[in-house]
Amino acid sequence: MGRDVVIDHMADCPPDQPVELKNLLDLARFPRVYVKVSHTWSMSKQPYPYPDSQEQVRKIYDIFGPRRLMWGTDWPLVERHCGYARALALVRDEMKFLSEEDKRWMLGRTVERLWTFA
Repeated sequence: MGRDVVIDHMADCPPDQPVELKNLLDLARFPRVYVKVSHTWSMSKQPYPYPDSQEQVRKIYDIFGPRRLMWGTDWPLVERHCGYARALALVRDEMKFLSEEDKRWMLGRTVERLWTFA
């Protein structure tokens, strides 16, 4: 029986390192590999809303799809950078390529499917 694997922080693949991103994207061939979308602020070389990191998320989204992505809060570290509210707004409001259904998966349904809570 296989196990689910969740890759944290998009494997910290910097937007300017396409080989590292390719290694992450290659993992999509395994249907039980999921990716946490987080650390966008730390990987970006641009100010909020981090267009270079958003492009990175878009590439991951295109390969894995929203049902294999989940948002990671980065709390408490995010508070020293853009703050929790802006990090959440990045997914909710700034990633224009995401549909409302995509956001439902990334912001909750994927986690609910993988991990059961009482």
